[in-house]
Amino acid sequence: MLLDLNDASTIVEWWAVFPQRHGELLADWAHRRPEHRHAIMEARRRISADPLKRHLLERSRAEQQHNEPVSVPLTQDEVAAGEAGDVAQG
Repeated sequence: MLLDLNDASTIVEWWAVFPQRHGELLADWAHRRPEHRHAIMEARRRISADPLKRHLLERSRAEQQHNEPVSVPLTQDEVAAGEAGDVAQG
């Protein structure tokens, strides 16, 4: 599956594959990548509006509360740009 961070539809489909992990990544990317923030926020709106995806969201949030925080790895672009020092490692 290809993820296009400029396309809310592909973000929603990618998120649904592994919401526990992908939700954390999207939150991090929305914070660190303002150029993609609009599409990520639109994807969040669509997830919340869809009853089946909203159920996945609620279930993944419940699981996250019971598990340790997920550390978010750098993307290949961030590594190539030398941004490793810009991200607090969790």
